Amino acid sequence: MMEKKTLWKALGIFFGVMVLFTLLSRAVYQQGTAVVQTASPMGGTINHTVRLQGKTTQKQALAVTTLPGLRIGAVLVSEGEQVKAGDVLFFLDMDYLEEKITQQSQEVRKQQLSVQDAWSQSNAQARQRANAKNQAEENYNAAVFSAEQKRNQARTALEQAQKQLEDFYAGVSGDSEKKQALEAAVREAEAGRTAAQGALDALMQERQTAIDQAIAQADTGEAPLTQEEKAAIEAQIEANYAPTFAEAQTALTQAQAAEEQAKQALADFTPGEQHSEQELKDALALAQSNLEQAQAQLEDTLRTYGQALETASLPESTGSGAQIGQITYEQLRAQLEKLEALRDSGGEVLAPADGVVTACYVSTGQMTSETTALLLADSSQGWRFTAEVTREQSKYIGTGDKVQLRLESSGKEYTDLPVVAFSPKDEGGTLTVELPAADIPLGAGMELSFTRKSQAYRCCVPLSALHMDAQNRAYVLTLEEADTVLGKQLKAAKTSVTVLDKNETTAALEAGDIGDRQVIIGGDRAVDSGSRVRVE
Repeated sequence: MMEKKTLWKALGIFFGVMVLFTLLSRAVYQQGTAVVQTASPMGGTINHTVRLQGKTTQKQALAVTTLPGLRIGAVLVSEGEQVKAGDVLFFLDMDYLEEKITQQSQEVRKQQLSVQDAWSQSNAQARQRANAKNQAEENYNAAVFSAEQKRNQARTALEQAQKQLEDFYAGVSGDSEKKQALEAAVREAEAGRTAAQGALDALMQERQTAIDQAIAQADTGEAPLTQEEKAAIEAQIEANYAPTFAEAQTALTQAQAAEEQAKQALADFTPGEQHSEQELKDALALAQSNLEQAQAQLEDTLRTYGQALETASLPESTGSGAQIGQITYEQLRAQLEKLEALRDSGGEVLAPADGVVTACYVSTGQMTSETTALLLADSSQGWRFTAEVTREQSKYIGTGDKVQLRLESSGKEYTDLPVVAFSPKDEGGTLTVELPAADIPLGAGMELSFTRKSQAYRCCVPLSALHMDAQNRAYVLTLEEADTVLGKQLKAAKTSVTVLDKNETTAALEAGDIGDRQVIIGGDRAVDSGSRVRVE
């Protein structure tokens, strides 16, 4: 009996120890097992919401200016103040304005007198140029006439020499013919000398007429010419005629010499005298040379006096100095009219339209400048909302998208407002939305929200399930069952995936990467591939 009791006692102790070891092993197992939360893949969308902070701005800014150099009497508005079209923005100092008008009137009068003097001088110069042109034409005609006379005389002499040589060869050069030729030569020479003397006399008369006309034109009666001025005009015209006079005097001298030679040849003529063939040939060669020289002189005269005539015929002065002075006068006059208009309006500078003063650059007692005095946001054109967009946000919002705006001060919302402009920058850009409501104040803070909806994806998991390895490759941890000595256990298994899209909460994966396996989305400790886990 005692032995049975001892046996049963021993068996009890054994089984008790076994139960204790089992409980202890399970406790140790549970302590080494991570407790995780899981989720099942499911279909869905990956939507991206853009939220921006910005403020209202003007569509159109109006610059309010006035004339520079005036003193401000009083400024009646300040930045941020709303004004109506025609409201007085600031006054000008009227006493100072009157002084400026007086000064400007004096400047206008001075410039007017200066313009009158400039036009008078320009007209006088125009008359002088006209006289010079007429004189150049007369000089040209006289010089060409004289040179053509010499050329014609040389041509006649050549023809005579040719005839004499022809007569010699024809055997008809008798004493009678020779005497007649000599007498004809005398008559020709006398006619040439008479013509040359007449040309010189006519030129002297022409010169005196030109002098008298020039003095008469210059002597207008307003300021009679002095003897020195008359002498200067006479000297100038005589200088202009000097080349022509030299040509005419030379022609007369040559004609006189030719006449003397012809008369001497007639006086020396002795009946029965016969010229040799060589003498006639020499005379012909000399006549040919004289004709060539006369032709060259004519061409030189045409070139020299032609250039002088061309210079004198250049377009007359446009009176640019007087024209510029006239423009200056008109500018000064316009400035005076603006000053007078300011005086007539009481020195008031008015708002050109309804709006808000966004900047004020003037103050009482300050002098005005050419820059803007005030900037006015034109409320008739409405406001717009602007905000800065990051590079990432610019992927999901752009021109044409309908957005929602909320006024921060009141919480009032405005929906379906289009994005009218997007100006990209290196790190994002600036977005602009039209604001149709007139009750939104300028410069008010507003919040924009917009959601870009994606396509439907077959496999979506919580973003917490997505991990990246050292090579920046995406993977998830899925649940897998494994047989162990303690029975079936759950382990974490690493599965590579392809990410199609993601937002702040969800990731869309390539369908088929994980099938319908559950993914680990969190736990009480860090979990890696192969870690024992149990589901909470």
